[in-house]
Amino acid sequence: MIPVTSQPGAALLCWWGQQSLLFPVLADKHSIDKGDLKMFAAKRTTSQLVDRLSWCWLIAGTVLLPFTAYQTVLPVAAWLAPVFLLRFVRTQRAIVALPVVALAYFAGMTLALGDMLPPPENLMGGVLGLVAVAPYVTDKLLGMRLMGVARTLVFPLTITIVDWLVSFGSLGAATSAAYSQDGNLALMQIVSITGIWGLGFLIAWLAPVANDLWEHAADWRASWPALALFGGVLLAVLLFGNVRLAFAPTTVPTVRVAGLTHDKALWADLPLGIVDVAKSPAAGRAEMRPFYAQILDDLLTRTRQQARAGAKIVVWSEAAAFMLKEDENTVLEQVRTLARQENIYLQAAFVVILQAEQRPYGENRVILVDPAGAIVWDYYKTVHPLGDAYIFEPGPGVIPTVETPHGRLATVNCFDADFPRLLRQVGQAGTDLLLVPSHDWEEAKTWHVQVHVFRAIENGVAMLRPTGSGVSLATDHLGRVLAVADDFATVKPALVLDIPMQHTPTVYARFGDWFAYLSIIGWVMIVGAALWRRRTVEASFVGEPVQA
Repeated sequence: MIPVTSQPGAALLCWWGQQSLLFPVLADKHSIDKGDLKMFAAKRTTSQLVDRLSWCWLIAGTVLLPFTAYQTVLPVAAWLAPVFLLRFVRTQRAIVALPVVALAYFAGMTLALGDMLPPPENLMGGVLGLVAVAPYVTDKLLGMRLMGVARTLVFPLTITIVDWLVSFGSLGAATSAAYSQDGNLALMQIVSITGIWGLGFLIAWLAPVANDLWEHAADWRASWPALALFGGVLLAVLLFGNVRLAFAPTTVPTVRVAGLTHDKALWADLPLGIVDVAKSPAAGRAEMRPFYAQILDDLLTRTRQQARAGAKIVVWSEAAAFMLKEDENTVLEQVRTLARQENIYLQAAFVVILQAEQRPYGENRVILVDPAGAIVWDYYKTVHPLGDAYIFEPGPGVIPTVETPHGRLATVNCFDADFPRLLRQVGQAGTDLLLVPSHDWEEAKTWHVQVHVFRAIENGVAMLRPTGSGVSLATDHLGRVLAVADDFATVKPALVLDIPMQHTPTVYARFGDWFAYLSIIGWVMIVGAALWRRRTVEASFVGEPVQA
């Protein structure tokens, strides 16, 4: 052990060094008692936690996994499942534990995704679940080489890094455990500082802290530093969230908005899909004009009704209407005329069908027209998921904004909002209201809208999300739901409300993924400390000097 002196300052430094995650680096082999080294080495090399209920904990964790994400979410399951699965991993040999946990995650997350995607795409949840095994691997390989607080950090740091790396893929950050906490507004506010990475870290941190307490049941005081730190951080996060909610301004400017979705019955009557129309000759394309005109006329009529009822901004859901590329000027003139006549901002959403034998077959666009009838922006969707990527080319990824008499507006298109780094442009521009026209399907309607609520909090903006075949939603900058409409429960639903128009700057919008970067640095430091500790122990036994 570190020699204790009679000076209070030195004694305090000694205690801190023993608790510090950098203890193996700060203390050399001459200041560590040989008995402590032998005891630690024996624990590391010969000890295997024994728990006769080990396989029961595996079952408990596996049963909870399907309720941690996607269709049926129990917020507490996201906290408890890793606790039980980590207990199983720590009480079994690595050669048994890690493949079994990988299988559990594959099965559990496949069930969580359920029928949200058709086969074989529904296996995507299981494949992504396999990635979640990484923190169990690092905990198993490095855990016994660390002590105290440091040992509890390996697991959540790894999860944070893995989640962040996955977010660079084609599905963005849509798979994070952070979304399981939707509805817990106080807890959710932390994403305004750390992004979803901080909340995901906190959820994952419980598992190693609980297991540390579990392992030291006979002497819980050994787990006190980690337990106190975790509890303190959780309390601080909840306190921050409650204070942010309690002291939010109650009097802010508002504007009447309306979100409209397409008529599902008219969509159902379409005889040909986008690709078929794109490949059709001129005569075949002409046959589709009456069908597209019906859909457009219905949307224009309902837009006029909302404008005359007081709406100043009207937004259509994603791909609410269709038009042939050769009809673009004629169709857009109808939209511009309506906006000018009713003195409103109108954001229309179209699939513009090209004439082509190969991809791209269409353009997924949202077009904002101001009260003067001028086109403010023509935004091409940036990210197209799954089968849509076969039809459309991605847009440039530049989010448009405009200053209006009502406040600053910005827009993205549905799946774009699954990408936190892309959406930071909204917060950096000081946007008051983010328009997110979307189109989902029944199995995904709840999960997907929950994902987008976090983008509003991260960037300090109100959000209007009219959604065809899904849940339309409006929130303020704190994620508080202001209005909701289920497209499957109402015929031609309209989301109408007075929405607050006041941007709130956030740390996340300003500094981005700083928490993920810090997690990478912390992980490297802890792994380095673990490897250094191993060299120190081994060298002390053979009497060899440890080289710096």
